[in-house]
Amino acid sequence: MPIHVPGKRDRRGRKSATKRKVVAVLSLTAMVDLFTVLVVFLLQNYNVTGEIIEIPKDVELPKAKEVRALKPANVVIVSPEFIKVNNVPVIPYQEVAGSSSETLSIPRLKEALAISIKKSKEQYESLQNKIKKAMKKIVKEQSDEEMPLYKKVTIQADKDVSFLVIKKVMYTITEAIDSLSGEGVAEINFAVLKKDNNKQSP
Repeated sequence: MPIHVPGKRDRRGRKSATKRKVVAVLSLTAMVDLFTVLVVFLLQNYNVTGEIIEIPKDVELPKAKEVRALKPANVVIVSPEFIKVNNVPVIPYQEVAGSSSETLSIPRLKEALAISIKKSKEQYESLQNKIKKAMKKIVKEQSDEEMPLYKKVTIQADKDVSFLVIKKVMYTITEAIDSLSGEGVAEINFAVLKKDNNKQSP
């Protein structure tokens, strides 16, 4: 077997070896989709404790000891002057309070609520919310299905308004949701002010 004297390595072989690179093709569309999912997920999951809602000047909210944070929802305002949906006047309060009708439904309020709830439903069923729902399933953020946002309504009622008017408003809210979804199920919350438990009685 012949013995060869060690010499310099073949540079051509080294050059050809360095040219053997793995070419990775990165899809720009896939990257954009990935970042879109991440941005939407982070934005929709960035929530402060509770929802900041504006209290009208003509409404004095009742106070309560036990409270919980409010979540985003359509807002029905019941003041001594007007009943409003998302701060838009719908019907005068006295027209409802002084009505001799035995029916609980308030037609004009139902119509205004139906429009607002329909918009909320369309937003809820949009692509962004579908992405959020899919991401929640992946990370197992929640095991139980929450009430859809369009079925949540917050009532801001003045502490001196009639209970019968509040009853009519709640009934109309259920009717408005039922007319759109076929299910008269809703999460109705009342906006209240928390009592200051630190005050010492004289």
